[in-house]
Amino acid sequence: MGGGPAALGAALACGKAAQIFERNAFCGKKLLLSGSGQCNFANALTKAEFLSALGEFRTWLKPAFYAFDNAAFMQLLEENSCPVFARDDGKVFPQSMKSADVRDTLVNLVQKRGTKINYSSKVQDISPQGTGFLLKVGNATIQAEKLILASGGAAWPETGSDGFSYRIAQKLGHQVLAPVPALASIRIRDYPPFDTCAGISLPQSTLIIGKDRFSGDLLFTHQGLSGPLILDNSRRMQPGQTIRLVFDGQDRLFDLLQSYPKKQIVSILQMLALPKSLCEAILLKLQIPKDALAAHFKAAHRKNLRAFLTGAEFIIRDIESLASAMSDFGGIQLNEVVAKSMQSRFTPGLYFAGESLAYSLPTGGFSIQMAVSTGYLAALSALNDI
Repeated sequence: MGGGPAALGAALACGKAAQIFERNAFCGKKLLLSGSGQCNFANALTKAEFLSALGEFRTWLKPAFYAFDNAAFMQLLEENSCPVFARDDGKVFPQSMKSADVRDTLVNLVQKRGTKINYSSKVQDISPQGTGFLLKVGNATIQAEKLILASGGAAWPETGSDGFSYRIAQKLGHQVLAPVPALASIRIRDYPPFDTCAGISLPQSTLIIGKDRFSGDLLFTHQGLSGPLILDNSRRMQPGQTIRLVFDGQDRLFDLLQSYPKKQIVSILQMLALPKSLCEAILLKLQIPKDALAAHFKAAHRKNLRAFLTGAEFIIRDIESLASAMSDFGGIQLNEVVAKSMQSRFTPGLYFAGESLAYSLPTGGFSIQMAVSTGYLAALSALNDI
């Protein structure tokens, strides 16, 4: 059920034994929008590195990854007239940089293997019947021996991911973790003067949330913060929370002030590999004259600047909503699903795949890959009745 990467991954394994019910007039509406239409669908890391990147979910997702890993996905596309390439950072894209090429290749493949795709077929309800299920689709009632719920999560509902899989899972006896935005940007309270830094990207920055530290690329926006560092950790944040950014991880400010007494403070800050406009924003925020010389730098200003650079506090005003966030963190609890088969622990014949499951992965091609992988494993298991 569903026509995104998880459902298409399941159909790859099922072939003619499967039917897809897609509410939209075409498959992969969300996939087409991924990566601004360029589709970073996988990552070229080694198997061990890929699993490590899945963080706290790596052990649970390992069987699915080994059922259909990143090398298998790339090879599948390459062998079916969709050449791919990996950037230096490991992100894998179709050579054309068009997400439609990935979608079309998958759709053509599953149709060649005999899967029937029912477009504009919104499943309205699902009920258990004997050892199978009854699906209400429009005015029709359809019987299914096995059911794979692959209709996405609750983020970006205009694409079809409106939480339907969560409601059905609850009806069939599962606990559902209430979804929160994931891979979402944040807006910052009292943000000026950092609004002048929109578009600035800082590679390998450090973010502190409570006692936890995270690293990654940071992006300043007109109203707040984004980039992989924020997107990957937005599910850990909430409005009103204070987060901290580290601009000077080795506390080099004192040495620089001592070494360059005749330089202006704004120039010294640039020696920390910070863009000039960000340096000016920091000084304006702290009410420190940017043309002050290091030799005449007041002790109070030095103390405030050092504190800011080693742990700048920002208060979250709000987080991008489920309406526009790329993903959510929520859904069917993983301890209620058998990892080696994707089958429900409560309802035989019921399987889950993709964003219907309560895991959240970092940016970089991991989410699409694991959607396909979990779908593929669910279908293999359904066929073999594990």
